[in-house]
Amino acid sequence: MGRKKKEFGAKEKRVYFRVSEALHEAVVRSAKKNGLSVSEYCRRVLINQPIQKLPVIIHDERKILQELRNINKVIIDLDQIVQYLNDGGEINDILIQEIREILKTLDLSIDDFNRAVEEEYGPCS
Repeated sequence: MGRKKKEFGAKEKRVYFRVSEALHEAVVRSAKKNGLSVSEYCRRVLINQPIQKLPVIIHDERKILQELRNINKVIIDLDQIVQYLNDGGEINDILIQEIREILKTLDLSIDDFNRAVEEEYGPCS
C-alpha cells in the first residue's frame, strides 16, 4: 500500500498571519502535545481535519533485527550441511570441524542478540 495522495496537492503557497504571544504559545503547545509541527497542526485546524496524535516509536529495534539476521545466516549455513548429508554426503573431519565452527558462531550470535534485547528493553527476568 503506497502513500495516501495529498488531498490538497503540493505545498506551493505560504500563508502568513500575526497572532498574540499567548495564542502563539497555545498553538505551539497544542501542536507539540499532538506530535505535530506547528504548520501541520494549523493546516489540520484550518480544514477541520481531526487532530490525531502521531504514533510514537518507543524502541529502536534495528540492532535487534540485525542480530536476528545474523542468526538466520548461521542457520542457513547449518541447513546447507544438513542438505548435503540428506543428499548422501559423507561425514568427515573437515565437515565436523565446520559444524563446530558454525555452532560457535551461532552461540556468539545468540549472545549478541540477547545483549541487543537487554540494551533496548532491559534485563530479562
